[in-house]
Amino acid sequence: MNRIIAVIVAIPVLLASMPKQASALSVIANPDVQKPQTGTLIARRIQRRRWIAGHWVIRNHHRVWVKGHYQYY
Repeated sequence: MNRIIAVIVAIPVLLASMPKQASALSVIANPDVQKPQTGTLIARRIQRRRWIAGHWVIRNHHRVWVKGHYQYY
C-alpha cells in the first residue's frame, strides 16, 4: 500500500521536474551571424569637415568679412 502511494506521489514530481519546451526559449542565438551579401556594395564617400577661420574676401570691389565656418571637403 505504501509503495502505491509513493508511486502516485512520485509521478507528478517527476513530470514537474522534466524540462519543458518553453525552456528552449532561454537558449540565446548568436547575434553576430552575418547575412550573405546580395547585390553590389556602393562605396560611400565620407564627408569630412574642416574649420575655415574668418577672413576678408573681395566682392563687388569691396572687402567683406566672412565669419568662420565649417566647410566640407
